[in-house]
Amino acid sequence: MDKTDFLKLFQKSVDNLDVFLQNLKQKALVLWRFCKEIFLTFPIRIKLSIILVLIVASVIIILSIIFQQSEKRILKDKLEEICNLSVRYLSYDIKDRLLLKRYEEITERVLAIKQQKIEGLDYAWVIDNEGQFIARTDTTFTIEDEEYISQEMKAALFKLENIGTRETESHYEFFYPIYFTHTVNEEQQQKFIGVAGMGFLKDIILEPIHDAQKIIFTIAFLMIIFSILGIYFLAQQMVKQIHALSEGAKEIGRGNLDVVITVNTRDELGQLAQEFNNMIMHLKEKLQMQKFVSQMTRQMIKKNVISKDENNRGEQKDVAVLFADVRNFSEFSQRHQPRYVINLVNIYLDLQARIVEKHFGVVDKFMGDQIMGVFEGKNKADNVFSAGIAIQKAIHKLNERRKRDHREVLTVGIGINLGTAVVGNIGSKDRLDYTVVGDVVNMASRFCDVAKSGQIITSLDSFKSLGSSYPANPLGSIRIKGRKDPVAICEIDYIQETIV
Repeated sequence: MDKTDFLKLFQKSVDNLDVFLQNLKQKALVLWRFCKEIFLTFPIRIKLSIILVLIVASVIIILSIIFQQSEKRILKDKLEEICNLSVRYLSYDIKDRLLLKRYEEITERVLAIKQQKIEGLDYAWVIDNEGQFIARTDTTFTIEDEEYISQEMKAALFKLENIGTRETESHYEFFYPIYFTHTVNEEQQQKFIGVAGMGFLKDIILEPIHDAQKIIFTIAFLMIIFSILGIYFLAQQMVKQIHALSEGAKEIGRGNLDVVITVNTRDELGQLAQEFNNMIMHLKEKLQMQKFVSQMTRQMIKKNVISKDENNRGEQKDVAVLFADVRNFSEFSQRHQPRYVINLVNIYLDLQARIVEKHFGVVDKFMGDQIMGVFEGKNKADNVFSAGIAIQKAIHKLNERRKRDHREVLTVGIGINLGTAVVGNIGSKDRLDYTVVGDVVNMASRFCDVAKSGQIITSLDSFKSLGSSYPANPLGSIRIKGRKDPVAICEIDYIQETIV
């Protein structure tokens, strides 16, 4: 293979690796998005629990591993220290006997140290400076001397100056060289005379470490379980407050403003619940205030909020105006208690207001016992006269029912006029009213004053502007303040339903 072929093969391998990495990245992204979508479908209580449990569990596991490694290192150091002391003790105990070749005594000392039941001690032995076993606790060393201590191992043992160790599959072994110190020409010299060795079973020697690991992992497991329960309870409490807020919002959406959220905590959720209750209170106040504001004003406010136009300069519009006033109200109010007067008048005003709105008009204002309705649009003339007739008929039916029950009745007179009016904000800097003003309003009010109980009065000009015919009775002319010429008026005869 020449250099060119090698470069091509190398480039192909790099390209294949890039493709593999790209595919792996795409699969990882798909898996991440899938897990994310599943996670997002969980209730917030489960989400909080999962996140907090993962954090707590990660911290506990990491700390447990660190603590376990630290404890393992400390225990192992302690165990090694005990093993080192044991083999040192054996070496010092037999040093003189080894020098004097009292092998039987050495054997007794080796067997004696085995009988002391040192934790994990499996065997002990002593070899001389020629590599021969002097004493042993395990008889297998007699048969397998060469297998246990090879020539290479002997060479390593004879070079020891301090404790040596070896780890096998089943044992930890500790070796300690035995030296005899003597003086030659006033100089101290050491002579190597042998090695003492001990073998400790791993299973037994590491048992404290394993027990410590079990305790650490058991504690970590219990901490995770208790953490899960605590976090779930905490999430439950948090979600309980959030759920209450959600249900409260749904009730508000249904129009129920009698919702009160119980504040269970003083944290951010508790503050949110308190602000939610304050919001409901403000909505109630706003709803109550809307009852004292005309529909025209509310429509104007909504229009200005959308268009961000805070200054309404007024405009001219063709409108139809209806005034309906209770007859003999002053005399009636003097004969009854204020509460009774208010309750009864509200019955009649509510009836009239509903009829005005039903016929596509708006109630501009209530003035004591009088109501003012405004109609706009292409069919304003038909709508205003239909509303006036419907009011008188509805009041007639209401009065018949009240008379049968021997209850007091009220009657109204209605004035209607059509024309051009100015529509806009009227009032002071701090108190405005969005209303209709102009000659058409004044004339409608004057017609209402002329109207008797059950009458609907309008001008002949307004009557003639109707696209369809209504029964009417001419009533001659009346003078209107501010006008030179008298105004011809007529009465809408909604009972005969024929033109007179």
